[in-house]
Amino acid sequence: MKIIKKIALGLSVFLVLVLCLTFTWVDRTDYRTTSYYQKMTEWLLKNRSVFQPQIDTTNLKVGWAKVNLTPDSPLATAGYGNRKGMPYKSIHDSIYVRALIFEKGAKYAVLSCDMLIIPPEVTLALKAKLSQIGYSWNTVFVGATHTHNSIGGWGKNAIGELFAGKYHPDVVEQIASKMIKAIQLAEQNTESAEVGFGITDAKAFIFNRLVHGKGTVDPNIRILKIRKQSGKTALLCTYSAHATTLNADKLILSRDYPGVLVDKLEQNQADFAVFMAGSVGSTGPIGEEMPDDFKQLNTVAEGVYQKIASIQKNIFITKIDKINGITLPLYLREPQVRVSQNWRFRPWVFQTFFGDYPAEIKVFQIGNTVLLGTPCDYSGELMPEVLAEARHHQLNLIVTSFNGSYVGYITHDRHYDLNSYETRVMNWYGPQNGVYFQEIIKQTLKRPEVKQ
Repeated sequence: MKIIKKIALGLSVFLVLVLCLTFTWVDRTDYRTTSYYQKMTEWLLKNRSVFQPQIDTTNLKVGWAKVNLTPDSPLATAGYGNRKGMPYKSIHDSIYVRALIFEKGAKYAVLSCDMLIIPPEVTLALKAKLSQIGYSWNTVFVGATHTHNSIGGWGKNAIGELFAGKYHPDVVEQIASKMIKAIQLAEQNTESAEVGFGITDAKAFIFNRLVHGKGTVDPNIRILKIRKQSGKTALLCTYSAHATTLNADKLILSRDYPGVLVDKLEQNQADFAVFMAGSVGSTGPIGEEMPDDFKQLNTVAEGVYQKIASIQKNIFITKIDKINGITLPLYLREPQVRVSQNWRFRPWVFQTFFGDYPAEIKVFQIGNTVLLGTPCDYSGELMPEVLAEARHHQLNLIVTSFNGSYVGYITHDRHYDLNSYETRVMNWYGPQNGVYFQEIIKQTLKRPEVKQ
């Protein structure tokens, strides 16, 4: 009996020790008093001058190209964990990486992949290759369409494999190599070009999927229009409805509604088109009640297309005298993946299952238009404040998600304690990140005063 009691006591002590090493309470410290906030603030103050683009009177040259990303044999699809790594059974439509190249003193690239995100492992592989073709990561802006029916195989750790199937390093290498190839092909058709910005409301095709009528959305399509000297045109478009019209039971390779949209734009409105996911956090495409996924897909694609078609010809095009590309380090709390409202895994648990990757903010300014790439599903509910800041500085702001690093969902802070997928399962870095991200974005939009 004494032996049994000793064993039971030993097991109890061991269990308590394991629990203490695995779990801790949620850190709700005011972010403004933290060391990571101080580091971020110091970086922004020290590097204020990098946000001021230099005036350059040389002609802007632009080129574009796309490269097929469709694999030779089926892979797991990325996006729905309940698919459990199953490969797609057929190809509905091919997937691509699309590149826009801007040359003005230096060379800049904007890349969009028909993928769930730009995975951190792909980013690492891409960074290693860029110098070989005369680019730096600082001058390359990346994004994704966020289709949930594209290729997986790119997540190196357990969480990555949950959403994207078994890890294949050759898949990562192929994606990065094709991104490089798209840049090289785009360089072959550069011409002098002018650029314009357009915006149109498309609230009829998007809804707040987190809190529905109690929340807001970013309803606008934002367009960067480029016209070459030859008359050829390209449209870079962003929109914030999740590319989830195809549900988990559709084991097909597809770009979802952005694919139909881009194809139709290239057939009728422009010579080349690119789509990037905007502030997709908390927002979904209308029509989820439709019994036919493809009817929903085509309804959203057609609705967004008609909105773009109604304004794109009237977008004012002008010469560009400034361009700039910046990559900011993003300092965050330690990971706080929660198991309940106030308890979370310790950071080592998250880093074991996800990895430990740097987080960044990307900025690409062309003329008075700023593309700002976030490393997350950035919520449309956070847009009004940053848009107001952009207007104050007479800038057009285009916010995108999935910039090559990934930190989960960034939602409005009032929702932090909701027990939902976005705010509990996918909110990885603790409370107050909504206002923190807003503050960083607003700081990137401020320009240092020019001394007379």
